[in-house]
Amino acid sequence: MIGQVLGHCRIVAKIGEGGMGVVYRAYDEVLHREVAVKVVRKGAAAGTSSSSAGPNLLDEARASSSLAHPNICTIYEVGETDGEVYIVMELVEGKPLRDLCRDAGLQAGAVLRYGVQIASALARAHDRGVIHRDLKTANIVVAPDGLVKILDFGLAKRVGGGIFDVASHTLATIDEATGFSGTLPYLAPEILSGEQADYRSDLWALGVVLYEAVSGRLPFGGRTGFEVTSAILREIPAALGPPVPPGLWAVIQRCLTKEPTQRYQRAGEIQAALEAVQSASIVPAADPAVDRNALRTTVLHSVRHARVRKGDFVLLVGTTKGAFILRSNEKRSRWEVGGPYFHGHCVYAMAYDSRADRHRIWASTMNYWGALLRFSDDFGKSWTNPQEATIRFPPEAGVSLKNIWQITLGRPEEPDVMYCGVEPAALFESRDAGESWSLVRGLFDHPHRPRWLPGNGGLALHTVVLDTTNAQRMYIAISSGGVYRTDDGGQTWAAKNRGVRAMFVPNKYPEFGQCVHKIAMHPAHPERLFLQNHWGLYRSDDYGENWKDIANGVPSDFGFAMNVHPRNPECVYIVPVESDEFRCACDGKLRVYRTRNAGASWEPLMRGLPQKRAYETVLRDAMATDSFDPLGIYFGTRSGQLFGSRDEGRTWEKIMGGMPSVVCVRTAIVEDASGGTALSKAKDAPAPSSRSKSRSTQKRRTTRRTTKKS
Repeated sequence: MIGQVLGHCRIVAKIGEGGMGVVYRAYDEVLHREVAVKVVRKGAAAGTSSSSAGPNLLDEARASSSLAHPNICTIYEVGETDGEVYIVMELVEGKPLRDLCRDAGLQAGAVLRYGVQIASALARAHDRGVIHRDLKTANIVVAPDGLVKILDFGLAKRVGGGIFDVASHTLATIDEATGFSGTLPYLAPEILSGEQADYRSDLWALGVVLYEAVSGRLPFGGRTGFEVTSAILREIPAALGPPVPPGLWAVIQRCLTKEPTQRYQRAGEIQAALEAVQSASIVPAADPAVDRNALRTTVLHSVRHARVRKGDFVLLVGTTKGAFILRSNEKRSRWEVGGPYFHGHCVYAMAYDSRADRHRIWASTMNYWGALLRFSDDFGKSWTNPQEATIRFPPEAGVSLKNIWQITLGRPEEPDVMYCGVEPAALFESRDAGESWSLVRGLFDHPHRPRWLPGNGGLALHTVVLDTTNAQRMYIAISSGGVYRTDDGGQTWAAKNRGVRAMFVPNKYPEFGQCVHKIAMHPAHPERLFLQNHWGLYRSDDYGENWKDIANGVPSDFGFAMNVHPRNPECVYIVPVESDEFRCACDGKLRVYRTRNAGASWEPLMRGLPQKRAYETVLRDAMATDSFDPLGIYFGTRSGQLFGSRDEGRTWEKIMGGMPSVVCVRTAIVEDASGGTALSKAKDAPAPSSRSKSRSTQKRRTTRRTTKKS
């Protein structure tokens, strides 16, 4: 072939040879550039005839060339000359990853750098519907500057059929299996079981590549194809100890999970996990003169602030583009607005902490640069600005923080305890008022965790409910994992989903995996819980052991928000939406539904709410109540409207419009410095038990004081 011209490319030298064909260095005489030309071995194109091989490969080349990613080798042209099918592609100077790691593997730092690039390329391809199907160290080239290029993207589908047949039916050694060397060990179990490859098969192959790159050996071996296949289907790869970082080993293990649903579900998740391990491994040595935990403060001069005084009532509103603080008095008829704070940041969680004489507002902020937990002790005039995330997964966890979905204050007798529910689903705990956080390992290491699947909004732990009568008992809700309860302070957790449907899986009543949208509990009756599911309304009267359907008379049992009346454990408020596909108010009428008999019946509350073309959605944390008498209820919509009722929901009025999408609403009454005149804590905090002083007496005293203040 040397010296021949294919199309307008003159063959210069042979570069290498593989199962698909021979690769040559060539010179494009029209565009005056060096290229690589792969001459496809006759019959290699998935058993197609030579007349159809060209069009088939052309289709694959079009798919591959559309990816336009720096870590994917670009295909320029597919042609046919005198029966020779050839592919013209970008000439990549470098060495195959297989050659670089052949002896004893590469250092973990190099593997992390290469792995991040490979995962990034897979993420781009999968987003565009292209699956590699033959990812292996032999077709990953590393340039001298460390840039990774993946070859044969989109072409493996056409050459894969013959490979699979050889892998399945020969007992020859791998090296003797013509056209197959180096491919069988990268095939996912589902492919060897006869199922169709999908993007998760690429993620398995990436796990094999990472294992081989860091150790110098394949995770599944054998003398024959049969032995290798058996190992892939049944065996667990040998553990990789030091010097391989535990976090990298954790990523590899999850990639190599036999069941596709238990692996990472997106290449972007692997990229984020590898970047987290990478960041942990390059943190510079701490400067003893610098306190890395010190929280810098940002003072906001250009933002209008609400002038909050003692005794005021406060609404905390988080949106997809910032946070707002609204203040009023106990009449709740006129509002002063502060904000927006954190322009452009998603604020999914807020809380007001009045324990230990604090006046602290917490907010989780999330944008392109990550998620941070901040607080203000002066009602928004200044906020902490941490130099690094205080909530973060340990390096060995193999995942990185995406979002903080819930901020929950500890019990009144634990003034320094806080909890945060995050994405990917995990629970963090602080015992020093938020200065430091630790991962609750009992939940994170639960054997169910690898099989939790992301819901439409991600794999989020979005609800934390504390039992105020039992300091060891707590509930969490995960979308899509279900409800879990601990009875030993978080050391162990048990799924509590009996009776809750999961409409999207074959087994409609699984042990776990339900897409729970919200759970709620009246603090004086911890045995009773209410649950809003992804299709379903439920009540439990035995601490979550069993759930009973209570969707009696609602227009739809699909919804998100759910609140229990703070003084009436039989009364619950919800906002149904039409369906999974059309997540808007039923019939275009914005209605809050209330039950006053624990779900035996429901009634619509709509006076003052729009009833025509009101295609609104109220998300799970976008509704809250206060503790006044009569009760106040507040909710925000995805269209940026904030509504409130001062009479238990009988009538409504719009408090504010034109906001970004509302994702969080919280209420609080500001106490005096002694902490003795509070009507209630922020609604994030559990209320006192039934043994505490009468709420009505406390309310009357607070109302008198607040009236004087106003």
